[in-house]
Amino acid sequence: MSGFFDFLKALPPYDDNANTVHRLDQRHRLIIDPFQPQIAGARVLDIAAHDGRWSYALAHAGAEEVVGVEARADLVARFAKFPDTPYKPRVKLHCNDLFAEIETRIAAGETFDVVAVYGIFYHIMDHFRLLSLIRKLGPRLIIIDSEFIKADNAMVQVLKEEVSNPLNAVTDVEGQAHTVVGVPSRRATEFMAEALGMELTWVDHALLLGDDRTGMKDYFREGRKIRLTCALTPAGA
Repeated sequence: MSGFFDFLKALPPYDDNANTVHRLDQRHRLIIDPFQPQIAGARVLDIAAHDGRWSYALAHAGAEEVVGVEARADLVARFAKFPDTPYKPRVKLHCNDLFAEIETRIAAGETFDVVAVYGIFYHIMDHFRLLSLIRKLGPRLIIIDSEFIKADNAMVQVLKEEVSNPLNAVTDVEGQAHTVVGVPSRRATEFMAEALGMELTWVDHALLLGDDRTGMKDYFREGRKIRLTCALTPAGA
């Protein structure tokens, strides 16, 4: 079955891993499709945009403008190889630290309708700072896709993470091989949302994926951690 990300099969590093492309298409069903009405016509900020794959998908979903921020210049450079389409020009990628980028845009008085936090939320330590800064951008929707701790209490589990993996966090310390990140629990994330005047809704992955869960085991994982998607909207909106 074809999917939106089929074009990646001809591009490195995706060209030797069909499972990765299939997983991206599966995730599209969770983090793009349910929010297409809010994305259409919106100004979107894509945080930790990697090579722009989700920025590209957000533009395809109808976003008027997508601003992506990614700290690794080599990943940003990959976007130039993506197919030229009518919606590609609506994507602008910036190589910068995500906190520095957001703070600069707040200082400039910029606003965004939708903010995508796809995969970065468990690769940082400053979760509440990130959400607080995003809130200042005035979004009507924040989408978070992340690993979460299943524990019922509000907590953040601290882990070490290798920075050599392009899917992991970066570090500001020269020569450092790893950094420290935190995986928040669902309850902790709910507390953060409440403190910022946001309502949090968890996405029903089983309902959206149905019987086809290929490549999505982490969204249905038994044990301490699970990957989930949630939506934050201003309370009372």
